[in-house]
Amino acid sequence: MTDLIKAHLDHRRLWREFDYCYPVISRRSHGVSLGVNLNPDKVCNFDCVYCEVDRQTPPKRKDLDLEQLERELGVLLDLAISGDLYQTSPFHTALPEQRRLNDIAFSGDGEPTTAREFAEVVARVAGLKAQRRLDQVKLVLITDSSRLLAPEVVKGLETLMANQGEVWAKLDAGTEAFYREIDRSQVPFQRILDNLLGTARRWPIIIQTLFLDWKGHGPAAAELGAYCGRLEHIQAQGGQIQGIQLYTVARPTPELEARPLRRLELDAIGANLRGCLPGLPVEVFYGPEEWA
Repeated sequence: MTDLIKAHLDHRRLWREFDYCYPVISRRSHGVSLGVNLNPDKVCNFDCVYCEVDRQTPPKRKDLDLEQLERELGVLLDLAISGDLYQTSPFHTALPEQRRLNDIAFSGDGEPTTAREFAEVVARVAGLKAQRRLDQVKLVLITDSSRLLAPEVVKGLETLMANQGEVWAKLDAGTEAFYREIDRSQVPFQRILDNLLGTARRWPIIIQTLFLDWKGHGPAAAELGAYCGRLEHIQAQGGQIQGIQLYTVARPTPELEARPLRRLELDAIGANLRGCLPGLPVEVFYGPEEWA
C-alpha cells in the first residue's frame, strides 16, 4: 500500500495535541479538508454497521471548548495557507493537485448537528474564514440528515450557506427496513426524508450514499429502485439536488460482514442511478483495494 493511499485512509480525528480540529486528504473534496469534530464524546444518534469511529476507546474529552476549537482551527488554516502543512506526514505525500485547501468540514465522531453549540461554531468558523479572506474555501456540513429542520440547526445553516456552504446529507436506503438494518437509528426514516425535502427546497444539497456488501450481498434491485424513487420525489416537490456522492466502505468497520463493494459493482449501481435520475451527477468513490 503506497503512502498516498495510507494518507487517504487515515481519517482519524487526531492531529498532534489538538482535541477538535484535524486535517485530512479527502477524495471527495479533491484536496485538503480541515475537519471540525463537534462530538468528541463519540455519541451519535446513528449506529451504522459501517461506521469507522472507534467507540471501544474512551473519548479524550466530552466537552466543547469553543475558544480552544477556534485556536486549533486558526493554526491549521495558517499551516494550509503557508504550505507548511505539506512538509508534515502524511501530507508530504499529497499530489500537486491535492495541495489545496478545499473546505472546512463539520464532521466528527457523531452527528454534528446534535451539538448545542452548532450554530455558534458555524459563526465562529465563518469569521475565521473571512478574516483570512478565504472566499474560495467552502464550509461543508456532513450530516446524517436527522436534525436538518431543527430551528437551531437552520440558524447555523443560514450562516453556513451564506459563506460558501454545502450540505452533504446522508441517504443510505430507499426503504424503512433497509434503513433500520444499515443505519440502525431510532430516528424515523420519514423524518430523514422530510428533512431532506425541507432543506433541499431552500438550498441545494448533495446526497451522500454509502452502499456496501452486507452479509455477502450488495443492495437489491428493489432497494435501488426505492432509493431512486425517494430522490425523484424530492425533485418533484421542488427540492434541489446538486448531485450524488456514491461511495463504499474504506476503513475497518465494527461489523465483520460490512465490506466494500468492488469497482464493477459500484459502477453498475452508478449507471443504474444515472439511468433512473437523468441529469443528476453521480460521482463514484471506490473502496481502498481499487485505488492503486
